Amino acid sequence: MPLFRRQPVHHNVGFIIVGLGNPGARYSGTRHNVGWWVLDELARRHKPLKTQALHKSQADFVKLSGPDGELTCALVKPTTYMNVSGESVRLWLKAYPDAPWCAVYDDVDLAPGRLRLRADGSAGGHNGVKSIIGSLGGRQDFMRLRLGVGKPGPAVDTADYVLEPPTRDERRLIEDAIPLAADTLETLVGRGFEAAQARLGALGNPQG
Repeated sequence: MPLFRRQPVHHNVGFIIVGLGNPGARYSGTRHNVGWWVLDELARRHKPLKTQALHKSQADFVKLSGPDGELTCALVKPTTYMNVSGESVRLWLKAYPDAPWCAVYDDVDLAPGRLRLRADGSAGGHNGVKSIIGSLGGRQDFMRLRLGVGKPGPAVDTADYVLEPPTRDERRLIEDAIPLAADTLETLVGRGFEAAQARLGALGNPQG
């Protein structure tokens, strides 16, 4: 079980990327965990300086290119279940109040493999985002990168749908989008929101 620590590990974290998901092997391959898949791709690209349990989460600390040179970026996976992940996020933001941050998560309103970057917005029925908004006192003004997993059929409950693995065709589309999601986050850290959004738009992903 991750240790709860009040003190930050790094004092120079320049950006926080939170991937939403559920802990445990049962959920690792499910639609609800695609946010973790994106963070895994970033960790694969940028060898972590350190991986540590902190604030009810598992965090990889990596170096990414920022506007003024390399900066330490925290790739955070809350290790509570999805619907209470907001408390972990709140503690990270309290530890690093000046660090910009972005949440990455699944979206049933987008087709499998589609990406959308927003600067704010409602939870849209996503329990993890709902938890974050609640933990931040109702604030919705945070960046989020949503990766589409497709809608369930009319006879399928959404809560059950996101806790199951994608079909083979859906998985292929989602996996093809993971590198683009990682590219987008690297652009977000290095060049800012507008540059990252323009990159997605140029590749045919709808924005707004």
